Amino acid sequence: MLPYKKLQSIVSTGMPGSPPPIPPHPFLFAVKSPYYSVFVVVTFLTTIKNVRPYTIRRLALSSSASLQNVNPIKLFAMKHIILFAAFLALAQILHASQDYYQTLRGRVTERETLKPISFATVAVSFNGTVMGGITNERGDFRIEKVPVGRITLMVSFMGFETITIQNVDVTTGREAIVNVEMVESAIKLEGVEIRASSDKERPQNTFAVASARTFSIEEAQRYASSYSDVSRTAMNFAGVKSTNDTQNEIVIRGNSPVGMLFRLDGIDIPNPNHYGDGGISGGIVSMLNVNVLANSDFLTGAFPAEYSNTLSGVFDLKMRKGNNEKHEFVGQVALMGTEFGAEGPISKENGSSYLVNYRYSTAELLNSVIDLRMTGMPDYQDGSFKLNFPSKNGATTSIVGFGGKSIIALRDSDRDTTKPKPDMVDFYNYETDEYIDNYTGVLGVTHNRRIGETSYLRIIMSASTISNAYRTDSLSTLDRSPFLQKASVSRRTKYSARVFVNKRIDNRNNFRAGITLERQQFHMKDSIFEGQNDAYFLLRNFGGHDFMAIPYVQWQFRFSEKISLNGGITSVYHYSTKKISFEPRLGLRWEPTSGQLLTLAYGLHTLATQAEVLQQQLVDENGDVSTPNTRLGFTRSHHIVGGFDRIFSGKIRLKSELYYQHIVNVPVEIEPSSFSMLNRGSQTVVDFGRLENGGTGFNYGAELTAEKFMNKGTYFLATLSLYESKYRGSDNVLRNTAFNGNFVFNLLAGKEFKVGGGNGRFVKKLNVDGKINFAGGQRFSPIDLEASRQVGFTQYDHTRAFSNQMPNYFTSSLRVGYKLVGKRATQEIALSVSNLTNHKNVLWVQYDRHIDGVKTVYQFGTMPDLMYRIVF
Repeated sequence: MLPYKKLQSIVSTGMPGSPPPIPPHPFLFAVKSPYYSVFVVVTFLTTIKNVRPYTIRRLALSSSASLQNVNPIKLFAMKHIILFAAFLALAQILHASQDYYQTLRGRVTERETLKPISFATVAVSFNGTVMGGITNERGDFRIEKVPVGRITLMVSFMGFETITIQNVDVTTGREAIVNVEMVESAIKLEGVEIRASSDKERPQNTFAVASARTFSIEEAQRYASSYSDVSRTAMNFAGVKSTNDTQNEIVIRGNSPVGMLFRLDGIDIPNPNHYGDGGISGGIVSMLNVNVLANSDFLTGAFPAEYSNTLSGVFDLKMRKGNNEKHEFVGQVALMGTEFGAEGPISKENGSSYLVNYRYSTAELLNSVIDLRMTGMPDYQDGSFKLNFPSKNGATTSIVGFGGKSIIALRDSDRDTTKPKPDMVDFYNYETDEYIDNYTGVLGVTHNRRIGETSYLRIIMSASTISNAYRTDSLSTLDRSPFLQKASVSRRTKYSARVFVNKRIDNRNNFRAGITLERQQFHMKDSIFEGQNDAYFLLRNFGGHDFMAIPYVQWQFRFSEKISLNGGITSVYHYSTKKISFEPRLGLRWEPTSGQLLTLAYGLHTLATQAEVLQQQLVDENGDVSTPNTRLGFTRSHHIVGGFDRIFSGKIRLKSELYYQHIVNVPVEIEPSSFSMLNRGSQTVVDFGRLENGGTGFNYGAELTAEKFMNKGTYFLATLSLYESKYRGSDNVLRNTAFNGNFVFNLLAGKEFKVGGGNGRFVKKLNVDGKINFAGGQRFSPIDLEASRQVGFTQYDHTRAFSNQMPNYFTSSLRVGYKLVGKRATQEIALSVSNLTNHKNVLWVQYDRHIDGVKTVYQFGTMPDLMYRIVF
């Protein structure tokens, strides 16, 4: 039997070979951001009326395809935006400023047991002044009249490690709520002095030893070109690479981005991005709004045992609780969307609270008011919420959820035929109407309950779904009427139950054991119209269900305050393939002196083959259909990491890590070829046939990080990653993977200025943040010109897979923000400009039949964004 090769340009499985499906990019559309006054709204609408219509060029479409403008014209309003922002800033600078105050409060608990810590000392320092108090019997603390600005919070209690949290940003409009988890000292001695633990030194998850860092939501809002997106924020960290302006899909240490695990409040969630397919991890912009998130963890290797079914990285995201004492609101307008959020108490008596946020595409919102006359208007919206219900016995139940939809339609049937047809870059250059509809939803319930004085139980029940639908209508050459040419529908729904118990045995030993049960239902259907037979042909049409059981245990032993050992094992049982894995994890942490840290970690990780690959349908010469890949087993990765970390004066951090990753049991074709599942998610697509777990690969490299934490208004972050990523297919030839860029360099820096003084209307701050990104180019396979000429679209030479590399990627970005802290509200207006130098980065190369040669397709040029936010 042979795969149905002649349809390889239509069936998308995310494999290496031909140009990728790229979603439509909201960056293409005019920057719009009204300020808080009616005058500003009028000025803004007057400016935007001068928009000239422009077209969006098409890229290759497949079952996960959509479109984007790969060479946008200069955005129409850049000078208007700059003048607009300057006018607003100047108008506000004319006001004098005065000091305002806010309440700082929170709860102090023991990390391993969730037990409240009473009578802990809480101190706040700012500008050489110290104030504070102690926690009550419930572990709560409250400090009134804390001046707005950046403060340092220190929490201490006899027998526990002192916690120091720097750069807590206190503003008006929203109370500063900081919850602190303390760790019991490994050695109980009277009068011993315990070193303060900074919030930047360790991830939130204490079982994570190496290749993990916590990142704050403020960083996602502040870093240049991050667009308040957690994935784009992570692109600045060591070991992470992205050289595609159009997506937030990230590559970690040369691994495919398909292997990313997203977790929200303990729930493993599907792809949380607009215009993202269920089988990949990226999209245009995240549905998870940073206005509802809390500080979270980002892990890049040798994960603790509680993380499974991933080879690449983990986003362990947390949604914050709403304010349980007063109602607070946030409004924001930016290129990525117009949104509104609210939080407050449900019942002040029992401390229950709500947190909700809703966002709508700014481009579509303005188009409903003013006809922007744009082709392919992106229409997306999302919402998220968290309800928190504490009980009198110390138990807490939370309900969390988020969902979003992404719709776009590009219709050639609406095009003015009296004007020349724009240059197209799809396979056949046909006139078509194209429609993309994506939907995602997640709902989960979490229950925490203390068991005695030394343990707690957590139960998490969840349901999630992601649906992708794509349709292409070809237009008649006679009357331009639409005719269905191809269609694709995929849907994944997952029900999950996760339970674990955390037990503090004593001050040296902490134990955790749990199990996750997952049941997934799926349905996938692709069809295409065959003109030769005047009939529709089903490329794939299957559905069913799958089940996974994932038990794990973790144990932490602290030899002393300086040395700790983390061990664990996880197991994965995959029902559809009847395969089972056992994955040991081990991590050693040693602090030889104060401010120095040595780490060594190892993990065996596995990744189950996805449903669309297991159920891939092949058609033989007689038209018979078979599914030969249903028994593919786990891809396995041995990952070892060694690191050195040094903190100077609590302000500057130097960190280095060396790693090696050996990957085995990779699905490759039975017949000798260059195909490997390790390249899935790359900017290439190819058909494949019968597969077996016979491929291998390896990644190794070094990562360096130099970071100055925000201090006296100044910070910087510099990261350098040097790496190799190789693989072998069934032809046993050693090749570069699609993600072997070899190096990534990032430099971010920023300064926060306090503007003006006196006793006037506002406390004013000016923030300037910049970024430089320099990385090796994307790997790709050479184009087979003769084969491309025969079929009229791009064909690749797979015998030399990924032997070519695009030019190095370079971009620079700038963000200027102006914040006004008033008596009851905090406002911020910010102008961000990506690709300041208008550098021409290559997106990909392809065959163009009009020139009978290879054509280079470029990414975006300079791209501005104006944002306004108010918290009150």
